[in-house]
Amino acid sequence: MSLTFDAPIHRYTLDDQVVPSVTGILKASGLIDFSGIPEGILAAARYRGTIVHEAIALQNQGDLDERQFRVDFPEFVGYVDGWTNFCAHREFRPILNEHRVASRRYQVAGTLDCLGELDGIGTLLDFATGDPNDVCKWLQTAAYEVLAREWASEDPILAAFFAAHPFIKRYAVALRKDGTFRLEPYASPSDAREFLALVTAQQIVAKYRGNRASLAEVA
Repeated sequence: MSLTFDAPIHRYTLDDQVVPSVTGILKASGLIDFSGIPEGILAAARYRGTIVHEAIALQNQGDLDERQFRVDFPEFVGYVDGWTNFCAHREFRPILNEHRVASRRYQVAGTLDCLGELDGIGTLLDFATGDPNDVCKWLQTAAYEVLAREWASEDPILAAFFAAHPFIKRYAVALRKDGTFRLEPYASPSDAREFLALVTAQQIVAKYRGNRASLAEVA
């Protein structure tokens, strides 16, 4: 597999070629647009999301020092508690966490939050510490499923998951500061088609502008 991710600049490279991310496609389309929000608020939200995502991934792997996390990040404890409550109340079993996927066919990459079993059914989850609708989680989850199914041909772990779960469900899990959660289901078959239409449209724009790099470098 030739897929790498440069975290500090949020850049994916597939076969030595920089490619856009799933969220980059959505931002370039204008569907994710925080231009009217002060940078300080955005930076705080990004930081919160990063810390909570990392904590959940560690918790899913059994590696989170919960006592130390509560000391270091008391303001984020409720969000992680929300995830714990979700797993307990909905009988969710995480299998793959923060897993990178890509499509050579569409030249897009990304990192899905979690694949697992919800009530025994294969499920793709995306976490949110804000409103899932603000970041198009219905399109994000559809995109990650498309990429993951293609990437499974090169990734034995993904291949095993889809062999066991040929059909999967998609959800966003909105985690709240008070330790509660909201599960948002996505089942429209048009979600994947709409995301791929955005990919095609942006590739066409980049082609005629002669500026493919600018599209690939969208974070």
